[in-house]
Amino acid sequence: MAEKYKNPALTVDITVFSIIEKTLKLLLIKRKNPPFRDKWAIPGGFAGYEEEIITAAGRELEEETGVREVELEQVHTFGKPGRDPRGRTISVVYFALVNSSTLKIKADTDAKEAEWFNVRNLPELAFDHAEIIGFTLGFLRQKLDNTPVVRQIMPEKFSPGELQEVYEIILNKSFNPQEFKQKIFETGLLEITGDLTYKFKDGIKFSGRF
Repeated sequence: MAEKYKNPALTVDITVFSIIEKTLKLLLIKRKNPPFRDKWAIPGGFAGYEEEIITAAGRELEEETGVREVELEQVHTFGKPGRDPRGRTISVVYFALVNSSTLKIKADTDAKEAEWFNVRNLPELAFDHAEIIGFTLGFLRQKLDNTPVVRQIMPEKFSPGELQEVYEIILNKSFNPQEFKQKIFETGLLEITGDLTYKFKDGIKFSGRF
């Protein structure tokens, strides 16, 4: 039966978020080739016929931005007809929240530039990438509710105020310090250290919702 159907192309797109100068930012590339030449886009590209999808995502991210060895999580699949003028494509989208201070950004292959952008002030984007970014930003915010996702960008030890600042930046809202401290400890995520700072418990996820 397979010969009755045209095979769509499989692509990967990678949304990489970080907090830089107290702002939630997203890593974008400026496209070197058509379609959408000189437009900003999420890093990504075509998966090889015999290539694992997660391998393709890591390869494309490194080729276009120089970023490598970051933890990628699959978020969603986008496949609306007409989303790519080159033909029918289905894109598997990945997500990462990273500490940008450990990364060296360098555009390569079919990317002219690679740059961090404030998620609240993005340029005009290629393809359906505005929709993808909106979805993955919601995914990130939801993960604050039920996983220790910010562990990847926090120091080993920190104050409740430092953690609150990260939550406020990602969620774009303010919290009362006492209410935040109470709610975050109710999740069972943190433990106090000997010097009265806090750290994430090892191997634990939220026991409740933030």
